[in-house]
Amino acid sequence: MRIKRLSFFFLIVFILTTLIGGKAYWDYRYDALLEDHRTQLERFADVIDSKLDKYQHIPQLLSQDTELIDALITPDNSAQLDITNRYLEQVNSVIQASDTYLLDELGNTIAASNWSRANPFIGKNFAFRPYFQNAIAGRKSAYFALGSTSGLRGYYYAYPVTYAAEYIGVVVVKMDISAIERSWHSEGNVFVATDANNVIFMSSNQDWLFQSLVELTATQRANIRNSRQYLDSNIRSLGFQGQLEEPISRLTKPRKNWFTQSYLSSQKNVEIPDLTLRVVTPFSRLYIDLFGFIVIIGLAYTAVYLALVLMASRRYRHRQIEQIQTEAKQKLEFQVMERTAELHAEISERVKTEKALRQTQDELVQAAKLAVLGQMSASISHELNNPLAAIRSFAENGQRFIDKQKPERAKDNLARIVALTERMAKISQQLKSFAKKTDVHDLSIVKLPPVIYTAIELMQPQLKSSMIQFEFVEPKQESRVCVNPIQLEQVLINLLTNAVQALEHSDDKRIQISVSGTKTECFIHIDDSGSGINSVHQDGIFDPFYTTKDNGLGLGLSISQQIMQHFKGRIETNSSPLGGARFSIALPNSDKDAAV
Repeated sequence: MRIKRLSFFFLIVFILTTLIGGKAYWDYRYDALLEDHRTQLERFADVIDSKLDKYQHIPQLLSQDTELIDALITPDNSAQLDITNRYLEQVNSVIQASDTYLLDELGNTIAASNWSRANPFIGKNFAFRPYFQNAIAGRKSAYFALGSTSGLRGYYYAYPVTYAAEYIGVVVVKMDISAIERSWHSEGNVFVATDANNVIFMSSNQDWLFQSLVELTATQRANIRNSRQYLDSNIRSLGFQGQLEEPISRLTKPRKNWFTQSYLSSQKNVEIPDLTLRVVTPFSRLYIDLFGFIVIIGLAYTAVYLALVLMASRRYRHRQIEQIQTEAKQKLEFQVMERTAELHAEISERVKTEKALRQTQDELVQAAKLAVLGQMSASISHELNNPLAAIRSFAENGQRFIDKQKPERAKDNLARIVALTERMAKISQQLKSFAKKTDVHDLSIVKLPPVIYTAIELMQPQLKSSMIQFEFVEPKQESRVCVNPIQLEQVLINLLTNAVQALEHSDDKRIQISVSGTKTECFIHIDDSGSGINSVHQDGIFDPFYTTKDNGLGLGLSISQQIMQHFKGRIETNSSPLGGARFSIALPNSDKDAAV
């Protein structure tokens, strides 16, 4: 009865904790995401301002050069136009712009930096461009659009060329917008820059370019076609719904899956006319984080609940045994006294008394058995860290595949998670193994390849996310060693993790595992193509608390070496054939022992 009350109490506390804690955790992650949006918007706005600002005054300076003025005054002078073309080519190379060109008062291109290329601007008319119309009227002009000749996105600065108080032409400098997008990278976020019609002009997701966030009206589509800002691009709609004019809004696609097509959007207007920066993040990131938080709370409550249930059951059994023993003792004393008084009177009563005594003794034996059974208890194994880390990696990969709209790959990751959870369930369901902790002295003769494959499987998501080329050179003959398989897996995972971290800043990322051996020893080699081990750190690499990492504790290699020593083995270091470091695990060969 008390266990039922305890279970009900824990259920209520768990629900309240999940609701209150989940709400607090959601608010925390939501605020952190908004702060991340704000920081990234500020950074990208600064990048745009710094990239475009350096081109802002160049057309005004070029408008005063005599080469450009002479070319506009004498447009039929081929020698002067050749000088101007070469001059603009040199200027364009110095300022690192996309193109620099000169238009006459009618919008015809008479000189350009790309005069020697296959498709130059010379002879093209750009009178329809707003930047020319504003500049020839005497105003400094800026404009973003697709190039009518190159088809590439650009931002245009234009300034009138003045001679004898008259505007005789326009000089234009075009910057390649794609150079700005190279810095637009963030895990899980999509960055977009939209015009006044919410048409995406720049984006970290190239599939969204030249599409509108919302449905466009017929008038808007007509205006876009007439302006030829995007040439003949087919402006399709992404179908989002939400308050786009708000600084922070929720964008959804009603006809799509709400889990993968619901986004949190933050926006910021920059000084570029009619251009709005947005950071868009799928709400699925918050849902997955919240689910992980609830799972952790559930595991913690389950562990505490099982411990309390076992303690309560033990106390209850102990009280039962004490009560049985007391009752049995009283009953035995009474029966002994009664049978002793009647012993000389009747032989048959003596027989009955002996029979009752034996029955009482049997009850005491049974009570003792219950006492032994009440002392049996177990706890949930804590050796699930590696599968949990793999589950998290597969879940993060699944999130990325969902974001990239690759449901089949996400489904494959979920299947892997199911397989790992089944493995964890098998461990937790066997109560007999709860009390048995993993011990380096608990050894058995095993084959090496299955142990290595298990470690590789747990490390596979991390290897893939780090884009590392991995190879396992299978041995020609299977070797047998006397080890604790779980401890050996932990050592392999530790060495593989160190190899992955060593390749973090390397361009050539390769890791190889190979197995070799002699008649007496087996060797597992872990090679990487990193920078290798500095000779300064060679002697102390296995010492406790010795580390070269900023956030390392210096215990991984020391513990791994101690585990190998329990197996009568060792870990050696050397130079790798791949150019980096080689860690070799040496273990005694147990083939002949197994044969015996």
